[in-house]
Amino acid sequence: MKRIILIRHAQAEDPLISQKDFDRPLTIKGVSDAMHQATKTPMDGYVHLYHSAAQRTSETARAFANHFQKIQLHSRKDLYNADLNQLLEILEELWEQEQIILVAHNPGITQLYFHLTGEWDAFEPCTCAELLFSNPNPLDNLKSSAQTIYFAHPQS
Repeated sequence: MKRIILIRHAQAEDPLISQKDFDRPLTIKGVSDAMHQATKTPMDGYVHLYHSAAQRTSETARAFANHFQKIQLHSRKDLYNADLNQLLEILEELWEQEQIILVAHNPGITQLYFHLTGEWDAFEPCTCAELLFSNPNPLDNLKSSAQTIYFAHPQS
């Protein structure tokens, strides 16, 4: 059965006047939340983690990879601020893999979660969800085809 973990990047610093949004690092709380979520998120069996090339998603991805040594990181520019349609195209490209981890941005990651599960829950920074697809080939109709088997907001 196919499993996918969706992660919104952890809390990022507000941009400095001359700083590009792409270059915003995580806050101290963001780093802490990412490290904490990495200890709770069920990632056994996962190998590939795809993340936006933005600094905050890269730092979030590294926190998870540091906890799960077998995770291979794949930085993708097309995940930066990707909308629902772009995220669905990326999933289609990766669909042959049994397990997929995506670290991305809002609002796209929340929209993708809703599209795949039919459940609405806001992805605040560093929210993680694991989805299970029981249909052997749901690519034909991904809408509301996944079951949420794990969902966690970061610690308060």
